[in-house]
Amino acid sequence: MESEENSASGERGQNSISKWQNNKSLYQVLGAIAYGELKAYEGAKELADLTVDRDASATYKKFAAQELRHHKGFVKRLAALGADPERAMKPFVDSLNQYHAKEGGNEIQNAVWSFLGEGIASDLLRWLKEVVDTDTADFIDTVLKDESQHEKYAEEKLRQLIDRSLISKLRAAIAAREMLFRMTSAGGVKSASFLAFLRLGQAHKLVAYLSTGYLKRLNNLGLTIYGNTAKKISSLKAA
Repeated sequence: MESEENSASGERGQNSISKWQNNKSLYQVLGAIAYGELKAYEGAKELADLTVDRDASATYKKFAAQELRHHKGFVKRLAALGADPERAMKPFVDSLNQYHAKEGGNEIQNAVWSFLGEGIASDLLRWLKEVVDTDTADFIDTVLKDESQHEKYAEEKLRQLIDRSLISKLRAAIAAREMLFRMTSAGGVKSASFLAFLRLGQAHKLVAYLSTGYLKRLNNLGLTIYGNTAKKISSLKAA
C-alpha cells in the first residue's frame, strides 16, 4: 500500500512538472528573473564593498548572499523544468545590463530606484507565484520573505533622505518618474520579453500588481501629490 501511495505521489509530481515543460513563456519569465537576481547580487555586493559604515556593509553582504541564493534557485527551477538556464537568461542580459548601468545618480535618485526596484521585484514574484508550478511557487515564498526585508531597509534609507525637506520629496518624485522611463526604454513594454510575462497567464493581475504597487508606495511616502510638478520638470529636462 505504501509503495502504491509513493508511486502515485511520484506520478503527480511528474505530471506537475511535465505540464510546464516546453513552456516558452515560462522559460523566458524565469530566465528574466534569474538574471535579475544575479544583477541584484552584484549590486548588493558592490554596495557592501563600497559602504564605509560597518553595519550597513554587513547588511548588504547579507542581502547579497540572499540574492545569490535566489539566482541559483531560479536557475535550478529552470533546469528542473527542462530548460537551459543560460539560454533562458541570455535574451535579458543586454536590457538588464543597460538598465543597471544607468544607476549611479544622486543620493535621492539611487535611494528611490533601490526602494521601487525592490517593490517591483516583489510584485512580479507575487504574480508569478500564482501562475507557476507548485515547486516554483514554494521557492518564491522563500524569496519573498527575503525581499520584504530588502524593501523595508530600502524604504528606511529613502525616508531618511526625503524627510529633510519638501525639495527632497520633489526630487524623489522626479526620480520615480525617471525610473519608469528608463525601465521601459531598457526593456520596452512592447518587447518580446515583456509579452512573455503577459502570455504566461493572468495578465490583468500582473498589470494590477505593478501599477497599484507603484502608486501605493509613492502614496505611503507622501510623494503622490508631487506627481504633476515632477511630470512638468521631467518634460522640461527631456526637451
